[in-house]
Amino acid sequence: MTFPMRLRSLLFPIALAASLAGPALAQSNAGNFPTKAIRLIVPYAPGGGTDLVMRAVAPGMADILGQPVVVENKPGGGTINATEIGARAAPDGYTLLAVGAPIYLNTALGIKTPYDPLKDLTPLSLLVNNPGLLLVSSKVQAKDVKELVAVSKASAKGLNYASAGTGSIGHLGGELLKAKLGLNMLHIPYKGSAPALADLMGGQVDVAIDAMIPSGAQVKSGKVRAVAILTKQRSPLLPDVPTMAEAGYPGLEFGATFGLMLPANTPPAIVSKLHGAMMKAISQPATHKQLVDMGYEIVANTPEQFGTYLRQQITTWTKIVKDNNITVE
Repeated sequence: MTFPMRLRSLLFPIALAASLAGPALAQSNAGNFPTKAIRLIVPYAPGGGTDLVMRAVAPGMADILGQPVVVENKPGGGTINATEIGARAAPDGYTLLAVGAPIYLNTALGIKTPYDPLKDLTPLSLLVNNPGLLLVSSKVQAKDVKELVAVSKASAKGLNYASAGTGSIGHLGGELLKAKLGLNMLHIPYKGSAPALADLMGGQVDVAIDAMIPSGAQVKSGKVRAVAILTKQRSPLLPDVPTMAEAGYPGLEFGATFGLMLPANTPPAIVSKLHGAMMKAISQPATHKQLVDMGYEIVANTPEQFGTYLRQQITTWTKIVKDNNITVE
């Protein structure tokens, strides 16, 4: 329909005012936010690492915001189903999405998803890191990383290393360590950490790359040996295990990270309010102690820092996938 010139001249100021009112209205609504319960979608079953972290932080956020933060477990589909729900939710702050390593590993592995993690979601914060550990069985005569490299090179067939499965952070991390350290190792994929650790303890495999939770307990019991922790600082739970930097190999840090995201286009004022509540909640002494005692490294960074981290992880692991022709079914 074509409007007469005079009518268009009358309508333009109205349209302009409406467009300018949109951001102002969003900012105004943020002042009253929240007025109802917030749901926190967890793409895993109850009792797992991501679930426990979110249930540790949610009550504190609820107290600060004055409304319930209700954890909803939606396992299945390799986290893709729940992530799509979070990405497609209304950008009003009433849907939070818990994310783990798959939020960047799926992209790096070339897995087709019905969402773009960088375009369809808004970062809130990287909450915690479950640090990676470089583990060896008792039959491997290596007390540190340099000795492990030497042992792997001295063997004609090399060593083998276990991970929780093809495309897992342990698998890709193992390939990264091979490339950076010159380790002579062959990947042996398992269906989860438990069977991989069992064979490491039994001596069926030589090396494993796994996260502090659950493998830290096996290190403390003496059933396996950790030659390095893959983070920038030692863990209070394993104070005798050196970092990769201390072992002479700086810049090799990775682990199973857990964070929070929101649907894209969530108003900045609401993002800021939720981030402030999260920071206060995770900083509460009881919550902080609970997470550290479990083995997590507290990160709690800004939305901007989390966004930068996600882009860096996608770049790093995409290269590892391509360099090693890694595919997942």
